[in-house]
Parts: sequence; C-alpha cells; structure tokens
Amino acid sequence: MKKLLLMMLLAIFMVGCNSKESPADSVLAKVNTTTITKEDFIKKINRLPEWAKNRFKGEAGKKEFLEELIKEELMYQEAKKQGVNKEKEFQDKIKEFEKMTLISILLKNEIEEKAKVDAKEVRDFYDKNQDEFMTGPEVKASHILVNTETEAEDVLKRIQKGEDFSKLAVELSIDKGTAKNSGDLGFFGRGRMVPEFEKAAFSLKPGEVSSPVKTKFGYHIIKVTDKKEGKPRDFEEVKTSIEKRLSVEKQKTVFDSYIEKLKEKANKIEINEETLKTLTVGETPE
Repeated sequence: MKKLLLMMLLAIFMVGCNSKESPADSVLAKVNTTTITKEDFIKKINRLPEWAKNRFKGEAGKKEFLEELIKEELMYQEAKKQGVNKEKEFQDKIKEFEKMTLISILLKNEIEEKAKVDAKEVRDFYDKNQDEFMTGPEVKASHILVNTETEAEDVLKRIQKGEDFSKLAVELSIDKGTAKNSGDLGFFGRGRMVPEFEKAAFSLKPGEVSSPVKTKFGYHIIKVTDKKEGKPRDFEEVKTSIEKRLSVEKQKTVFDSYIEKLKEKANKIEINEETLKTLTVGETPE
C-alpha cells in the first residue's frame, strides 16, 4: 500500500485539491478546510498508468482511491504545519521541478510543434529510399548430405551422368529430415543457413548443381531450383518507423538551430576548464 500511495503521489504531483468553496454536488470529501471534488478525483486518477487505473474501477475501487486522496491531503497539510515547505531540500526540488517543467514546455512550443512530420514527407522518403526497405533475396534449394568428400564426389558424378537428383537424395542423404522430401529445403534467405552452405546456394542459378560443399554437418551437393529477388516492403508496413525516424531527425535539426540562436543572443557563456578538470563524476556535492 505504501508503494501504491507513493506512486500515486508522484503521478498526481501537479494537481492539488481545491481549498475554495465548490458546488455541493461536486464535493466528494472535506479534509479540514480543503475539499476534494469530482474534478480532483478525475484529474488525479487519469494521471495513473492504465494497470493502476483498472484497480480503482467499481464502487469499492472508487472508495479506495478517494481514501488515498484523503491520506495524501492529510500528509500534505501536516507537512505544511511542520514547515517542510520551508526546508532547503524542498526549495531545491521546487526550483529543479520549475526548471525542468519550463524547459519541457519550451521544447514543446519551440521544437516539437515546429518539427512535426506530415504524411507527404513520410511518403516521399519511402519513394526515394525504397532500397532501405527491401526484403532480402531468397533461394529454393535441395541438397544431398554425405559424410565424406569422396562420397560427395561420387554423388556429383552420378548427377552429371544424368541420374535424378531427387532419387539420389532419398537414397543417399544422411539428412533424413529432408531426404524423405527429395532433399528439398524450401525457400530461405540470408542468415538462415551456415555460411559455407549459404554462399554456395546464393551463387548458383536455378537448375545448377554445386561442387561438394564442406560444413560442420558433412559434405553437401546443392541444387538450386528457384530464386526470388528482393522487393520493397509495403508502405503501410514501414510508415510508422519512417515517421519516427524523420521526426527524430527533424527535431534534432530544429533543436540544434534553436540552441545556436540562443547562444548568439546570450550576453556571455564562459567555461572554466581548470575547475572542470577537477570534477569527479559521481562525487557528492558539498
């Protein structure tokens, strides 16, 4: 419960309860001179993550959440009574919070709003850079796997003399999983097979048969039966990732330009290199 309350306090930090008079039908509770209204309740519960919000559905859940708001208000009032709001730690955190909040709003106004990416930009990028969104080529191949190079050479000679590759695969391949299917491996792209096998398979044209190829499994005779060239992925499949990418790039450009303008407007920016050298990252401030 303590962890839940802490999470709630962090989530709703910016929203306070109403110390002024509110319409009677809006008031959910009173804590000394402060009222907790429907509006307070809704604003605060909407700041919670979805999984936590679900906990407070139903009559019992709403009552539980209101109890948490009352606890929060009691602690807030007690903290002010004790003068916690005048302590240095509190004042420092308020300054830091104010600073980060102002920067956040400034960035939203000056960067995010000016760096939005529209649908045309996304489509244009896709049309001009389709090579970045290609699915790789694939080959369809069959193989005959044997234990030794001598065996592989004998198999190759039989194929070259006109014997049927499929029948030899069924008869001779020690890869029983594919032998029953005439050695067929189906279509595969790069990165699916061991490097030696992949290099040989992708170098063959449909209908061609390889020389013996050695891998950790033994010796292969490979026959490529079909090939698919790479093709661009559909726009709908990649448009979200393009939009995110363009947004990041645009925001960086706008941000860098904005910072340069601020530096130009600044009266003075000085860096004390000697003091900087004496700093140790992670040290406790005095």
